Amino acid sequence: MDWHLYEKDFFWDLPDEKAAFMALAIRKAFNKNEFVFLEDDLGNQVFYLEKGAIKICRTTLSGKEPIVFVRKAGEVFGLAEVVNGETRKCSAQALTSCIVYEVSKNDFEGLLSRYHSLARKVISVLGRRLRYLAEQIENLMACDVATRILRLLFYLSSECLLDGDLRNQPVTVPVRLTQDQLAACTGSCQQTVSETLQRLQAEGVILLAKKEITLLKPLEIMNRLREH
Repeated sequence: MDWHLYEKDFFWDLPDEKAAFMALAIRKAFNKNEFVFLEDDLGNQVFYLEKGAIKICRTTLSGKEPIVFVRKAGEVFGLAEVVNGETRKCSAQALTSCIVYEVSKNDFEGLLSRYHSLARKVISVLGRRLRYLAEQIENLMACDVATRILRLLFYLSSECLLDGDLRNQPVTVPVRLTQDQLAACTGSCQQTVSETLQRLQAEGVILLAKKEITLLKPLEIMNRLREH
């Protein structure tokens, strides 16, 4: 279950490609709750998130706002519509203050033509995200709320949790989400999320402190998730 959860910095092994991307990019700062793009906008840009966290979300006819992804520092987003030449299917909104680098569709396509390694990375990332979405559908169909929440917290903490040296140590989830946002990510409601978090804390699996969640038993969580 691990391989599709962990996205290193998109450019960690592509220094030349990163330099070329940054040379074409426009640096933009977003405050918390500002939108990077909206659903139905033209998909004419690709974004590299240098700092902060971005939620990728949709608004349903009933007014609900399910969160599809949470993009973290070092990740690229807005890829799918640029590759397919489509309008945005989701909105991207800052969960924290963010620094984003924006490259136009035409410039990005030029980079893909020049750097085959960059094109391979895009294919790899899109494949990983497709696998993640398939798992989310499976979670909604087959898993209880506690399991769905733990999977989400694992995903948000994956960079630390997938380091073998840290699996026996408590890990504080680096992205802070409200209970409403946790509910939007897991197909639940705020009251159920609150009750589930309290139960997980009573079991000694997590610790709730102010707005932070700490995973107290990472190995136990990993084993528990593998059973589902």
